Amino acid sequence: MKSRNMSHAARSASGGTKVIIANWKMNLSINEGIKYIKALKKGKAEIAIAAPFTFLADLKKNIGNKKIKLAGQDVSRYEVGAYTGEVSANMLKEAGCAYCLVGHSERRIYFQENDREINQKVKNLLQYKITPIICVGENAEQRKKGLTKQIIKAQLLAALQGIKNVPLIIAYEPVWAISTFQKGKNVKSAGIFDIIAIHNYIRSLLETKFMNIRIIYGGTVNPENSQAILSLKEVEGALVGGASLKVSSFNAIIQST
Repeated sequence: MKSRNMSHAARSASGGTKVIIANWKMNLSINEGIKYIKALKKGKAEIAIAAPFTFLADLKKNIGNKKIKLAGQDVSRYEVGAYTGEVSANMLKEAGCAYCLVGHSERRIYFQENDREINQKVKNLLQYKITPIICVGENAEQRKKGLTKQIIKAQLLAALQGIKNVPLIIAYEPVWAISTFQKGKNVKSAGIFDIIAIHNYIRSLLETKFMNIRIIYGGTVNPENSQAILSLKEVEGALVGGASLKVSSFNAIIQST
């Protein structure tokens, strides 16, 4: 156990800086996005914006001297070719992306994205030195059956098949704790001990194979809970959805680190 704690400290000490990623999904306009980044406040955390593909080039021009990185929301599993509507890893690189989401819960659920496709996407991103943000997590039924660790392990092993020591970000997205997939007003959220346990489990699966990984949380992060979540040493950042659509709430999350 002692060596594991030391190993964790070494890995998260890649500056010790947390990374906060805004996932705008299919929201905002280019002009709204430009105004947004100009209104972002400086904090201790590294900031990345996962904007719609059509925004990326304009955001890159308007970032100026602000230390904001860009992320793709998805990438094609194909490298190049006659694949209408797809966006390649090379295109994301040219648009200025340092990161890219892969296997987001909405992609898995709405578009039936499978583990083999996710693995191909990860490999394409790494070829162009874009750090994948690999999203994993269980749904309510899987959690109820006690399959959380089994599901996460399967997702990670499949996503990283054939891949060795490379920089990675793993985003733990407990699907049952994401407001998008919950009906009614009684929104469930993951408890602190749930978050700690799963982040530690993910690290235990990967730490012997990957020296440069960050494990972040993505299960409905907002200004009300961000400080409690981001103060955990096991949590090295956050993937923020709905709360990132207003710059005021995203600034509040940034300032909570």
